[in-house]
Amino acid sequence: MSDTTTRTEERTAAERPSGGRSGERAPLFRNAYALMLNTGISAVLGLGFWLAAARYYAEDAVGQGSAAIAAMKLLAGLTAVTLTGALARFIPVAGRTTGRLVFSTYAASSVVVALAAVAFLLTLDTWGPSYRFLHGPVHGLGFIVAVVGWSLLTLQDGVLTGLRSAVWVPVGNTVFSAAKLLLLIVLAAAIPTAGVFVSWVASIAVSVVPLGWLVFRRLVPRHIHATEGRARPAGPREMGRFLAGDYTGSLFSLAVVYAVPVIVASQVSAADNAYFYITTTIGGTTNLLAVNMGSSLTVEGSHDPARLAENCRAALRRMARIMVPVCLFLFVFAPQILEVFGDGYADAAAPLLRWFAVGAALRVVIEVYFAVLRAQSRTSGLAVLQGLLCVLVLGLTLLLLPRMGLTGAGVAEISSLAVIASIAAVRLRRVLKGQAEAPVTGPPVSSSSPSFSAPPAAPLPEQHTAPDGDLADLAVDGDRRPKHRHGHHHEQHHHAEHYGTRWALRAALDTDTLALGVRMRLPTAAPPLSGEAHERRWAKRFEAPPAEAPPPAADASDASVAADRPGRAGTRAGRKGAATLWAVAGAGLALYWAPLLRLDDGDLDRMGGLGLVSVLPRATLLGAALLIVAFAGALRLARPRRALLTAVLLATVVSLHAVPAVLEAQPRFPTAWQHLGFLDYIGRTGHAVPDLDARWSWPGFFAGAAFLAQAAGVHDLSEVLRWWPTLLQVLCLAPLMVLLRALRASWRAKWTAVWLFGLSGWVGQDYFSPQGFTYLLYLVFVAVLLVWFREPRVLPGKRWPGEAEVATATPAQRTALLGLLIALFAASVAAHQLTPFVMLGVVTALVLLRRSNLYGLPLLCGVMVAVWVGFLAEPYWSGHWNELFGGVGGVGGNVSSSVSGRIEGGSSVHKLVLYVRVALAGGVLALACWGVLRRRAAGFAERSLLVLTFVPFLGFGMQSYGGEMALRVFMFALPGACVLGALAVFPRVGAARAEANGADANGAGAARPGLGPLAALLAGLILVSGFLVARWGNETFERVRPGEVAAMEYVYAHDKPTVRVLWMSDDPVNNVTPAMPWGARDMERVLYEPTLAPRDPVLVDSLVTAVREAGPHSYLMVGRGQSTYLTLDSGYAEHWQERLRRSLDQRAELRRVFANRDAALYELKRQPRGAVPEPAPGPAGPVVTWTPWSVVGALAAVALMLLLAVREVVRVAVRPSVRRLHGLQGSFWFAVPLLIVVVAALVQRFVTMA
Repeated sequence: MSDTTTRTEERTAAERPSGGRSGERAPLFRNAYALMLNTGISAVLGLGFWLAAARYYAEDAVGQGSAAIAAMKLLAGLTAVTLTGALARFIPVAGRTTGRLVFSTYAASSVVVALAAVAFLLTLDTWGPSYRFLHGPVHGLGFIVAVVGWSLLTLQDGVLTGLRSAVWVPVGNTVFSAAKLLLLIVLAAAIPTAGVFVSWVASIAVSVVPLGWLVFRRLVPRHIHATEGRARPAGPREMGRFLAGDYTGSLFSLAVVYAVPVIVASQVSAADNAYFYITTTIGGTTNLLAVNMGSSLTVEGSHDPARLAENCRAALRRMARIMVPVCLFLFVFAPQILEVFGDGYADAAAPLLRWFAVGAALRVVIEVYFAVLRAQSRTSGLAVLQGLLCVLVLGLTLLLLPRMGLTGAGVAEISSLAVIASIAAVRLRRVLKGQAEAPVTGPPVSSSSPSFSAPPAAPLPEQHTAPDGDLADLAVDGDRRPKHRHGHHHEQHHHAEHYGTRWALRAALDTDTLALGVRMRLPTAAPPLSGEAHERRWAKRFEAPPAEAPPPAADASDASVAADRPGRAGTRAGRKGAATLWAVAGAGLALYWAPLLRLDDGDLDRMGGLGLVSVLPRATLLGAALLIVAFAGALRLARPRRALLTAVLLATVVSLHAVPAVLEAQPRFPTAWQHLGFLDYIGRTGHAVPDLDARWSWPGFFAGAAFLAQAAGVHDLSEVLRWWPTLLQVLCLAPLMVLLRALRASWRAKWTAVWLFGLSGWVGQDYFSPQGFTYLLYLVFVAVLLVWFREPRVLPGKRWPGEAEVATATPAQRTALLGLLIALFAASVAAHQLTPFVMLGVVTALVLLRRSNLYGLPLLCGVMVAVWVGFLAEPYWSGHWNELFGGVGGVGGNVSSSVSGRIEGGSSVHKLVLYVRVALAGGVLALACWGVLRRRAAGFAERSLLVLTFVPFLGFGMQSYGGEMALRVFMFALPGACVLGALAVFPRVGAARAEANGADANGAGAARPGLGPLAALLAGLILVSGFLVARWGNETFERVRPGEVAAMEYVYAHDKPTVRVLWMSDDPVNNVTPAMPWGARDMERVLYEPTLAPRDPVLVDSLVTAVREAGPHSYLMVGRGQSTYLTLDSGYAEHWQERLRRSLDQRAELRRVFANRDAALYELKRQPRGAVPEPAPGPAGPVVTWTPWSVVGALAAVALMLLLAVREVVRVAVRPSVRRLHGLQGSFWFAVPLLIVVVAALVQRFVTMA
């Protein structure tokens, strides 16, 4: 620990809380509220400033002024913004050197920014037309003065915050904001071009001069007196180390905040720049709320490091209460907010403001974690994260701004912030649990002390007890502090000896003993075991005994050290092995992608019956194999290398799934284009039409996607279609990793399970569709259900349960998680036909097998599904009941149509693709069954995983689902099957600590994984080879070609009032999904009709007749994708399309209206008589036939669902008691009559309308 940390035991009495909640400490929130008040005042007056600027100045003048202000902030921020973190960190401990520190910072900053301003002026011509008015010596000198003044004004806020006098910050900025607003109006007539910039600059002195006097004459002396005797000024080396990381990171942050407006100003018009600058000012002001809390947290973390975790929790809670309403307000009312500035602002920048509102919420987590890093002087990690954020934001902005306009800048920022927030959230979680990533307490040590090379000191056990201001707090870092650093290990194991575990310590330090500051000594013979230790002890009963017992350690302390740490030789070997595997993974990525990027459309046109595999270079296949080797090698290491495992896992999944997105000119898979038409219709009309398509009875996914696209200002969703499959595959890994928390298994088994899941995702339902989205919801649903809502403790019998202990959660957290479960299920019910039934089956089986304590949730979910199908999906089943539900119970027929029925006919090469799919599915399921047997042999009984794997097979009893039920069943069974497959390779649990540290249970030697990694390697090579065939074997006809898209664009351009498009199918009755990019627009105007494709391409009379019978304004489309499908799947001749087009060209009745190498459109030369029909989409949904029974049933259903939901909330939120039991029982009997009424109403509807 650095010597700049204030000792905890020397805190003054004024700094101790007097009562209330522990997180609500006066200095933390006083400074934060003052800074937030400053932000609010600046926002209001700043809004008034830009409102007045928009009213009194031309748009070009506003654009030029905002560009100059952005440049001024950028140059001043080279030191000002970058040094505020250092001021907040070192002023609290500067003592008598505070005045010198502040003055030297002011002086150095002024010199540096003045030189930067001169350099900017010398290169002015390269920055675009918005800065043209700064030419000339007078204007240039004024700009230099402005940059220096803004630098001092920014540093002044950091100084006041560090002095814990942030209440003066809103005072100074209020004066500044009011003065610049007044000058803006006064100068509107005198300086119409530069008045915006001049009024801003001239007002800086109004704040800097009086507050500068206050700082040096009043606040600094008071701070010196308050910290006398406990301040430890930082030396040059300490400050240098801090600044090396913080300054570098702040430069990256500065580029994110200020370089983006400069980039936008140089690439767009002055008017668009005005729209962007106003919007980014509003978004940046909102971001400052999180930055302000982070600044205050840094100051308090420097003053009182022992309460850093506590202050972080308090800061996050408080910021959630503030930021969530603010961000929601900005998101919902973005157009109305921007309309204040003019109609052009709302039309052009409302989606951008919504993106910034989402980004402001993400910044809460980021800024709190950055504050923790600054308070702990860990600025190297800060620099890395801020550098990554800078690269992502600037790179994506340059990439997306020309393509998406101003909205592209918002997309770039949110995408980048999401990456950083995910990283920060994981690391911040350790801090919130009190597991410091770096030492935060300890005796002062000089920078030259040899102890810097020693391992960081862990906090004492007593420090895990939350301080509450009584006598017990006097001992923290006081009389309990170890006297000498060399005695750290002895002291640490001394506490372990007397307390055993952390919860035992808490039990010893109960409320009675805490009040007296007394520590109880527990017996050391058999300390109680924590949950993890309890699991390890039971797991070791099933481990094979070691071949040779290790020699006894010299004493208990040495034995503990030996058990906790591998030897130095083993550590070096592990590092070398990890470095080698990093190199192997890097080589694999290079070999995989380097030759792929050289492929073009000509290469893709040469694809054969095996799809992409037929054109993949051999180096790509070798690269895929190396990625498999790297992951299997990581499993061989003695302890988990999480960074390596995560990187190789993500690289493998992205590489396997992103190939078409990178290579193909258009997004793949024709049905995904049809779903764009659903969004297009909802966006134009605002409602769904069930008569147009059966999927309109479940419009949740399409309505949500259309809303988000419109709110975000994204009008071209082609890139969303392109990258959706890859993104969805990556997102599905996260809930699966959460689900593995419920598993009692080794780290190798858990990582292997996720890896197998990624290698087995060849089903192809990840395209832009409700099925892919609800599958992600399904994974989250089962993860939450298994991790947090199982029986609290299952006693072991003959075999130990395969599930780990249930995760702990407070009643409020469990209530929130229950709300999440209900919301996930409701979203699935409204979005997809099949997924809710799988969810219902899983939760019901878990409850029946006593693997979930939400006993009423199956009934609630069942009622929700039945009500939606019975009422809101009426157009789906009304009138054709037998067609939809005739297959219920016909398991054999459904299996046959889904498996063997899909292999009949077609070319032998295409049959090979289908056989590979069947073999892969059977292999994964066989491996899962083997995993069950191996787990039983290892002494574990699996129930939850069996439910996840085999409950989806009940889908075969419903219907064939268009011949796709087998694929859907395997997809839903895949999570459980992959976990069981991983357990087949690594069935034992082992000692968690031994596996993590590379030692056996007794602490001697490296843990031997046996043949598991080799088995994983062989399985991975087989799966990745099969994946390439099963996933991309149909790419020959699932690929969308640019010529086909152009043909459909021609149709959309000529679809007024309506148009019919005839396409060729081998079975117009059952095969009604064309392999072409159909339905992307105007779905109510373009009608698609299948017609029988002639086996002999010369005999086209039937096609001419079909076009004539279709009526006026009809086209016959011949596309390469559909023709290839007929060749591979239905056995048509190889060059069938070319011969067909020649035959159609020779028919005198037909005229070719559009043609390219991929598609052709034909129409009759003489159109049939009759009027072209007008669009008739049908009534807007939901379409419900209301009868007296239906009304009563609907009301009873609403009451029943509310009652059942309340029962579950009571079950998880209220402590067990007789009163709760009576309430649950009474409410159940009250729900029975409602359930009977609902069932009767549904039966009446089905009988009368089916």
